[in-house]
Amino acid sequence: MLQELIVKNFILLEDIKITFNAGLTVLTGETGAGKSILIDIIGLILGNRIDSNFRRQKDKEASVTASFHIENNHPVVACMKKYNIHYVSELIIRREIKTDGKSKCFINDTLVTQNLLSEISDNLIEIQGQFEDRGLLNPNTHLNHLDTFANHDHLIKNFKKIYKEKIRLEEIILESEVESKKKKENDNWIREAHEQLVFLNPKFGEETELEKSKKILINREKIYNAINQTKEIIEQENGLEDLINKIIKILDNAKSFNFENINQATEIANTTKANIDELKNVVNSTNADISENFQNLDVIDDRLYELRSQARKHNCNVNDLIRLKEEFSLKIEDVDDNNSKFQELKNKLKTTNDKLIHSGKLLSESRKKAAIELTKKINDELPLLKFENARFEVEFNDFNLENILNNGFDKVLFLATTNSGTTSLPISKIASGGELSRFLLAIKVVLETVIQKRTIIFDEIDTGIGGAAANAVGVRLSKLGKVYQTIAVTHSPQVSSNGDYHYLVNKTTYQNKTTTNVIELNQTERIEEIARMLSGKSITKEARNAALKLLDNI
Repeated sequence: MLQELIVKNFILLEDIKITFNAGLTVLTGETGAGKSILIDIIGLILGNRIDSNFRRQKDKEASVTASFHIENNHPVVACMKKYNIHYVSELIIRREIKTDGKSKCFINDTLVTQNLLSEISDNLIEIQGQFEDRGLLNPNTHLNHLDTFANHDHLIKNFKKIYKEKIRLEEIILESEVESKKKKENDNWIREAHEQLVFLNPKFGEETELEKSKKILINREKIYNAINQTKEIIEQENGLEDLINKIIKILDNAKSFNFENINQATEIANTTKANIDELKNVVNSTNADISENFQNLDVIDDRLYELRSQARKHNCNVNDLIRLKEEFSLKIEDVDDNNSKFQELKNKLKTTNDKLIHSGKLLSESRKKAAIELTKKINDELPLLKFENARFEVEFNDFNLENILNNGFDKVLFLATTNSGTTSLPISKIASGGELSRFLLAIKVVLETVIQKRTIIFDEIDTGIGGAAANAVGVRLSKLGKVYQTIAVTHSPQVSSNGDYHYLVNKTTYQNKTTTNVIELNQTERIEEIARMLSGKSITKEARNAALKLLDNI
């Protein structure tokens, strides 16, 4: 609740202090007295831009300070905690304009930005008038008003939770697609390289073996000659084989002498015979291997070429091709796994979209049900404002899944018609200021029974109406004031008479200096002010009696 407003050095408002109370407060005064300026100054508390012309004198600083009493469950508390702004039960907002034209914003003596001030103060005050674009005349606010009336926060929270998951999955999928696109060419190369290595099927040490075979094949004739000559030496008459046998026979004949050296010589001869036999076997085996097992030289050269070509391609040695083949295999498995995960993400997104559609339908159904109730209550309110032929409607426009926002599938617009048989138009298109004023009041009376506790300011909402209609407006404002603190700037005596508190805004001139003052009126002063509003500058006895009657009827 707004408790106090202090203004210094704003145009004609040199130094004023206004104390506000709960209920309906009315502000009256002659045209040009400064009522609208006062509303503009309150707008500064909402974060509106400061016009440097507001300053009274160029060599003086200007300021406006507003203090609010807030309860622990007030919506602004969470906002202040979010930005670590200290509070107890009082919130003080101050705007300053320095002599150089620069301005500063403070909340509880904490310097804040203009945007932050707007975010916080929007929970505290709403200025509602026929030219107001931040309240009901702004179509962007209609859905929020309907949601507040519907009181289905759980549906909105659930939808936002699913919507957040949808956006998260879409971002991950988009990142994956971009990354996949970057890797696609490299992935194809890896797969092709892996296929080549699988087909080549390199073996560890294969290059060495092939080189060895190649060398043997190149020198095969020389090897043949060496083997054959060796065989001849072993196997020919009086060759190694015959000679060792003769030696063994001779030594065997001498063994009966039991001479140690003869025995040792016999053992050596037998060992030599065994070695010669082994040598003979090796020579014969080698001859067979050369003849049967070695590949064609061209085949070996082709194999070496393929192995070394792959090694050059991958900038490694031939033995590393085996390791590289395994690495490529793992990378392909990883890519395939990522593809599988990517498909899982797409499946999750589809499931999430299905959940979002279901949640959105539930939210839309709740909104449409609430819209019926809201429409009925507002239309019931209109005749009480002498608006029997007027009608209020809520129009729904559905979004596509691709174009949804985080608050659902619905786009809501408040429509109105002031006369039977006419086409409904957005409430901001109602031509008559008086008609618009009553429509806004009817909507506010219904909505403010459920909307957060804010101070509601009506700026000349009675424009263009009088008599019974003006009195009906006053009665509804009074009703609204019993729920939330309400302030009305008015030219209507009927509206003024319904106020719980009455302030007069007037101008005084002293020694060629004009200032605007704001004075709280007592009962006698209220009679005089309402009488002035009824009859003009020349207040008659009849006007006073009429004013007294208006006040007595409240």
